[in-house]
Amino acid sequence: MPIFPTDLHNKKILLAPLDWGLGHAARCVPLLKQLHLQQNSLVIACTKQQQKFLEQEINGVEFVTLFGYNMSYAKFLPLWMKILMQLPKLFFVVRKENKWLAAYLKKNKTDVVISDNRFGFYNKSVESIFITHQLNVQAPFFEKIINRINQSFIKKYNTCWVPDYAEEEKRLSGILSNGNNIDNLVFIGPLSRFKKKEVRQKKYDVLILLSGPEPQRTLLEEKLVLAFANANYKIALVRGSFNERVQQLPPNFYVVNVASSKQLQELFNLSAKVICRSGYSTLMDLHALSLKALLISTPGQSEQEYLANYWQENFSCTYLEQKNISEESVKNFMQT
Repeated sequence: MPIFPTDLHNKKILLAPLDWGLGHAARCVPLLKQLHLQQNSLVIACTKQQQKFLEQEINGVEFVTLFGYNMSYAKFLPLWMKILMQLPKLFFVVRKENKWLAAYLKKNKTDVVISDNRFGFYNKSVESIFITHQLNVQAPFFEKIINRINQSFIKKYNTCWVPDYAEEEKRLSGILSNGNNIDNLVFIGPLSRFKKKEVRQKKYDVLILLSGPEPQRTLLEEKLVLAFANANYKIALVRGSFNERVQQLPPNFYVVNVASSKQLQELFNLSAKVICRSGYSTLMDLHALSLKALLISTPGQSEQEYLANYWQENFSCTYLEQKNISEESVKNFMQT
């Protein structure tokens, strides 16, 4: 029988989040806190950057260093084409992490392994759990083949936890979480670190929340800074990167490189509007806070393009393609 997060008590659990940006690590925070309250012993396998982020979010856990997928985005090529070119590397990393896990389990007593979108992080000797909302991948080409491969990996796990509502009419991920061919699914509800809090007095006109892999994270930052450079708005910018920005920002910008949950909760509360990527982890946060936003998908990333359109149609958000960012387009958004 598939298990729920609440079924796990007094277990030794090893959890590994995908390293494409910090979104996967961020959405694991509420899950980790719940598992910790249930007297589980937690070990997190992650990159050094993810560890640096998670250390400010949760106490009482052990960290082990695990290599990342290190998949790169392109400045101009569509993302699907860039990933297609990196498929041999992707499959190599999946095999490598599967071997890493087998070696780790031989030396360390572990009851449960939880993988947030790391495809090779399973083993027959332990209860293996996969976390994803992408059961039905949207792709411009080879969609059927991609979904067969995706679902074949998911079926290697004992259980697949879907961070969304079980009721289709409430789904935050739309058709992405339609897994009709997968029988080990458990919908565990959206995951977010935040809670809604009403604050009447706003300090910032807009919160810009950046995330995701390079170089697209930096390209979006540059476009938005340029678009707001001459505007008379107070702006909070969360860069989503530990790398320091080289160029100096205009005085109307308040900048945080990587915000803790406490910092980000406060910035959400104090900001009148939000601009962010349409990544699913960010959307779950918007849902928890009952916020609307200007959504900008990563160019060529079919999942984010679908989610941005879906949220524009169903959750009163606004979708703007990255190529259309300008002083005029952000001004129009700010005046709505």
